[in-house]
Amino acid sequence: MKLPKYDKNSKKGEAGLTIIKSIVEDELNWIFRKNHQEDDFGIDAYFDIIAEYGQVTGKSIAVQIKTGASYFSEQNDFGWVYRGEMKHLNYYLNHDIPVVIIIVDDKLKKGFWCVCDLEKTEKAGESWKITVPFNQELSKNSKTELLNYISPVTDYVSQLEHFWKTNKMLLKQQRFLLIVGKEDIERTNYTDLISAFSRLEVNPELIRHYRSKVDVSIHGYDYDPRELFEIPEVVTWIKGIFSKIDGWLYFLASDEISGFLKLLFITHAKITNRIPGRIEYETKHSADFLSALFEGLNKFCDKHNISDEINIEQTDKAMNCLTGGEWEKEKK
Repeated sequence: MKLPKYDKNSKKGEAGLTIIKSIVEDELNWIFRKNHQEDDFGIDAYFDIIAEYGQVTGKSIAVQIKTGASYFSEQNDFGWVYRGEMKHLNYYLNHDIPVVIIIVDDKLKKGFWCVCDLEKTEKAGESWKITVPFNQELSKNSKTELLNYISPVTDYVSQLEHFWKTNKMLLKQQRFLLIVGKEDIERTNYTDLISAFSRLEVNPELIRHYRSKVDVSIHGYDYDPRELFEIPEVVTWIKGIFSKIDGWLYFLASDEISGFLKLLFITHAKITNRIPGRIEYETKHSADFLSALFEGLNKFCDKHNISDEINIEQTDKAMNCLTGGEWEKEKK
C-alpha cells in the first residue's frame, strides 16, 4: 500500500528539540520558541531571554539543533567537529542576533553548544567546520556565558521619560538661542551646534514649532574691538559649520533682532568697502552663498516633507532680512 512514511530523521530531530526545550525552560528559565518548518532555513528555534524577575527582554538567540550519534563521530583535541553548508554559514553570519549551534545526544539527553563565530570556523572542502567544545554542555551553568553574546537590556522607558520631558520644555519656548563659546571657535568644534539643530528635527511637532525661531550667538569676543566678521577664526568656524547643516533657512530667525543669518551672509561675502553703518561687497560671492543656502533649504524640506509654500515663505523671509525689506518691495 502506498502511503507516506514517517521519517526517522524527523523523529530524531523532534526528540532533539524536545530535549533542548526542556533544558532551556527548566534550567535557563528562558522561552524556547520553535521555528516553523516551512521557515527553517537553518535555524530550528530561538531562545527568548527572560530577565531575573521574569521580564521578557526582547533579546533572542537563534539556534541550529542537530541530533544523533553521527554528530559526535568526529572529534579533535578540543571537541566535536561540526560541519555545515556554506549557504547556512552565510545565513548565520548575516543574522543580527547570535547564532548558536547545538549537537544533541538523544540517548544521554544532553546538548553541547558553540556560538557560530566567524573567527572559529575553518574551510573544509566545499563546506565549513567548527568545533563544539567538550566542556560546553547546555545547562544552567551556560546562562552567564550565553548572555555575553547579546547586547545589554536597556530601560528605554526611563530614557523616554527624560526625552519626552525635554520635548515638552522645548515646545514651551518662543525663541531658542544657541550659544557658541570662544573655545568652540578656536577648537573648530561643530559637534554641539550640529547636535542642537539635529535635536530640533526629531519629530514634526518640534520642526513645526521652531520654524524661524532659532538664533545663534557667539560669545567670548566682547572686548575685541573688531566685528565678528573681521575675526579670522570666527570666519573660518562659520564657513566650516555652514555646509554641515541644511536647515539654516528653515530654523534661523529672520526678523529685525535676528543676528546669525546676517552674520552667515557677511562672512561669506567678499567685502570691498566698509563705512560706518554700511558694507559693500562683491555680488558673485554672495550669489554662490545664497545658492548653497537655498539648496540646503530644499534638501531640508524634501527630507521632512515640508510644502513648497513654506519653502517659498522661508526664502522670502530670509531675503527680506538680508536686504532690509527691499526684497518684498521688488516683488511687488
